[in-house]
Amino acid sequence: MMKFSLTLPRFYDQSDPVPLRHSYEYAQLVESLGYHTGYVGHHSFTPETGDPSAPFTFLAAIAARTEKIRLGTSIYLGALHHPISICEQASTLDQVSGGRCVLGLAVGYRLYEFEGFGLAYEQRGSRLDEIIEVLRNAWGTGRYQHSGKHFSIPDLPVFPLAVQKPRPPILIGGTSRAAIRRAARLGDGWLTLPMETMSVVAELADYYRSECALAGTKPYICLMREAWVAPTKKLVEDNWLEHALKFHRYYWEAGTKGDENDPVLQRVAAGEKVSQEELALDRCIAGTPGFCIEQINRWHDTVGFDELELMFLGGGDSREQGLLEDTVRLFANEVISEASRN
Repeated sequence: MMKFSLTLPRFYDQSDPVPLRHSYEYAQLVESLGYHTGYVGHHSFTPETGDPSAPFTFLAAIAARTEKIRLGTSIYLGALHHPISICEQASTLDQVSGGRCVLGLAVGYRLYEFEGFGLAYEQRGSRLDEIIEVLRNAWGTGRYQHSGKHFSIPDLPVFPLAVQKPRPPILIGGTSRAAIRRAARLGDGWLTLPMETMSVVAELADYYRSECALAGTKPYICLMREAWVAPTKKLVEDNWLEHALKFHRYYWEAGTKGDENDPVLQRVAAGEKVSQEELALDRCIAGTPGFCIEQINRWHDTVGFDELELMFLGGGDSREQGLLEDTVRLFANEVISEASRN
């Protein structure tokens, strides 16, 4: 049975004594609606994305206000940090949440983030491989010792221990062949990016499954997609399209282009007019309830995903919280309930 998860926006209101209050309220709402996992992104030196620079702290605050929804990073730029620090933070989140932590990791793609931490950008892939190796071995043992290319760890206690055994699940994000091989060999699942079309993701999913077969691991696919739902096409266009176009232009300029030969994304990047139907078809789960159900079922039949992470692009302004809440309610009540039956 497919799982329906979503990205948790970082609503921030500096005028509020508790600036992230609206984020906590939103997390409580989506938990009550039955969403499986709430994910947050991660960036440093990049305030314009709204992604937290300290996602484990942010998720721990949400964990203290929720009871059932799983809480994860999608994704955490693991190559920027020390594996024991990641282990400690994720284990603490797992304890605070009562065993609800999901750790999504990826290498990252912004040169300045690595420069900001004094790290070699070209070594990010091998760093992440070694980090995952340390995480998988250090979790749950109580003590750990390691000597590798990037990290040397003497025989020392590693704590706290995670609640989940043997450890929280590790999802590996990215759509390069190297990232997919990493997910198959070292991860518990593969987390896609939201830009590629259905045919491209289907090809990558086949490659991932073949790599899992070679590695002797069980495939698990978390499909990340932009999402929006409204009773009419006009409301979808009014409330979603401009956010989605801005999203794609921003990441195209940042170097995360998905398929560079995609004619629709080329037009978006050039600032040309693109309709809601053109952008959404075989790329986004955005439209009327019936269109969203149809797209989910087509994606499931074509790609065979296990979990769907929905990115409801409504901006990060707390003034838009009401609109976003109405949208996730409608999606839960009219889309998930029907798509889950198929």
